[in-house]
Amino acid sequence: MVKKMELPKINKRFEVLNKADNDEADMYLYGSIGSGWFADISSKDVKAKLDNITAKIINVRINSGGGDVFESIAIHNLLKNHRATINIHIDGYAASGASVIAMAGDKIIMPKNTMMMIHRAWTFAYGNAAELRKIANDLEKIDVAVTESYTSRFVGERSELEKLLDQETWLTAEECKALGFCDEVVDEIEITDEEDEQEETSAKEEILNKYTSISAAGQAVAAKATPTD
Repeated sequence: MVKKMELPKINKRFEVLNKADNDEADMYLYGSIGSGWFADISSKDVKAKLDNITAKIINVRINSGGGDVFESIAIHNLLKNHRATINIHIDGYAASGASVIAMAGDKIIMPKNTMMMIHRAWTFAYGNAAELRKIANDLEKIDVAVTESYTSRFVGERSELEKLLDQETWLTAEECKALGFCDEVVDEIEITDEEDEQEETSAKEEILNKYTSISAAGQAVAAKATPTD
């Protein structure tokens, strides 16, 4: 049985800061994703802020445990379709729906002490057998939509991605880079919510070892082919 991580509490921060030259803007997405009373950030609110940004580059800074899957997909699409270049910075962690949002970045940057979590859609449910079967069928359809958010970046096969989603996988910054979920790992930044170290799963180890080896081999070939003085 895979041990689940208890998500740390995040202080809400949802704002846009424009740089002095107005060529760049910083958008902070700290908190839960959704449209209800207990959610911090909704797709409607994100759209309102994006509509007022004229900067050429938007640095979206994420520290979130996720939330509503459809709100997360909507925010992903709003960022993906914005005219500006979108740079995603994971300031603490991007879990669940927040990792879906992160996949919208033209570039994804993770300090080496940050994490990302991906998993299947889940919900609380009650009802008779027929109703529960329908909920299960609906969740499987939602899983297809969620999976598509990762496929353009994941370096492996779809079946391998599905294994990682099945096992609610926590990934370090280096692991994200190996699998294609981030482009750059940078020095640590100070964050309030520190993550506990996670237990490795066999599927995760197998997939990571495969693509870490491929990446290392590719770098070695490139280095050998580069002419020297």
